[in-house]
Amino acid sequence: MKNEADIQFQSGILRRDGYHAAAGIIESLQGKISREAEMEYLKEFARQSCFDEELSRDQLRCLWTAYCLHHGLDADTSGYDNDLLELWDATAEDEAETADWSDHDSFEDFMCRYLV
Repeated sequence: MKNEADIQFQSGILRRDGYHAAAGIIESLQGKISREAEMEYLKEFARQSCFDEELSRDQLRCLWTAYCLHHGLDADTSGYDNDLLELWDATAEDEAETADWSDHDSFEDFMCRYLV
């Protein structure tokens, strides 16, 4: 997780660029959403979504990207790989194959698009 100085710096940039509300929300949520709770949300989103729709697949990828940024996860690290496998297991329960993925490897390629 980013340290307090980094968060304050980034909040300052948001405020300077006119995103006062976003900066306030980020500051108020800092340290309040646990990694476990956010992962449970992601898995439940995956279980309840219909990935026939491109929008749902994109939303999952964006939520995953935010999760990785919130918790300082870099692609191809053990923490990243373990969490992505956990999300894959939840996703594959109902829809292991879509237009964007057909197995864990293609799922991984799809999910890391905005992180690498």
